[in-house]
Amino acid sequence: MKKKMLIVFGIIAVIIIGVGGKVYMDKREEKKEQDLLAVEKQSVKALKNTFADISEVDIERTGYNGMTGSYRMLVSMKNNEGKKVDFDYGFVKDSGEIGDYGVEDRNVQVKGITKNKIKVIYSNGEGEEL
Repeated sequence: MKKKMLIVFGIIAVIIIGVGGKVYMDKREEKKEQDLLAVEKQSVKALKNTFADISEVDIERTGYNGMTGSYRMLVSMKNNEGKKVDFDYGFVKDSGEIGDYGVEDRNVQVKGITKNKIKVIYSNGEGEEL
């Protein structure tokens, strides 16, 4: 009888630990996604302070370098004239500035500031006006 009770308690303990671990992992992944979304929003604000006449930004992919603490974004950017350019840029969360970017088309990538709201599509598929 004692042996059966011990086995039942052991099985219950394993189930509780397994479910608890799964919940913990899910919450950790959700927090990671929220942090990435916040960094992407911050980087788009910095992008607006770097280029003039932006109308739309689509973040296709984001990568993180744990050694440098920097992010690399691959974006598709459209200006007010409807011209589009694909390029990548580096962003460091702590500085809030674009570190470097690839110049693909100077006619679209015009240095300046965009003051109007722009359409943004983040790497997770969510969109908003920023």
